[in-house]
Amino acid sequence: QRGLLSRPGLDEISGYRRHVDQRMQDVLADLDHLEHEHLRSIVEIGIQHEQQHQELMLTDIKHVLSRNPLFPVYRDFAGGSSPAVAPAAEWLDYDEGLRWIGFDDGQFCYDNETPRHRQFLEAFVLASRPVTCGEFLEFVQDDGYRRAELWLSLGWQTVCDESWEAPLYWHQRDGRWHQFTLSGLHEMVLDEPVCHVSYFEADAFARWSGGRLP
Repeated sequence: QRGLLSRPGLDEISGYRRHVDQRMQDVLADLDHLEHEHLRSIVEIGIQHEQQHQELMLTDIKHVLSRNPLFPVYRDFAGGSSPAVAPAAEWLDYDEGLRWIGFDDGQFCYDNETPRHRQFLEAFVLASRPVTCGEFLEFVQDDGYRRAELWLSLGWQTVCDESWEAPLYWHQRDGRWHQFTLSGLHEMVLDEPVCHVSYFEADAFARWSGGRLP
């Protein structure tokens, strides 16, 4: 609910942004400073971190607008006219063995992606694509949100406490399912990947479908 917190006005936010931009331009204009690797890394992680906050702004905007019963539009939909079509799901086999994991190619990464190291993995199979809205809808229609045996204990407590009946932003109108997006409320595209599900929901769906989370 953090999107419901009051924020500074647009003029104040824009003024602060201009101030930060100017200060950063002053630093970046001094090439001697950028010769220091430590400063370069600070600037780079700052840019990456700002991109995360840009995503979070849209996340907050979407959540706030979703609480409005009129489902207002933030921006017009700019996608193509052809609906998504999911390929048939397959199971891909992976043999056991030592695998290299972690990042190590000299480009930017976060510290939790290093160090690169070897890890032994048991043999496993992995789905060839994400779960679709249509597949998750089958879970919903099979009373997935009413069957305690499918959920972790804390997940089931959350379902009961929060009165969950479907993923966030799903709405049923006149017997048809819709999703709220930044471009308003749209009829659900069943072949699109499901999103806005919690760990608890993903885990319950996996158990219902005879699988498990990676």
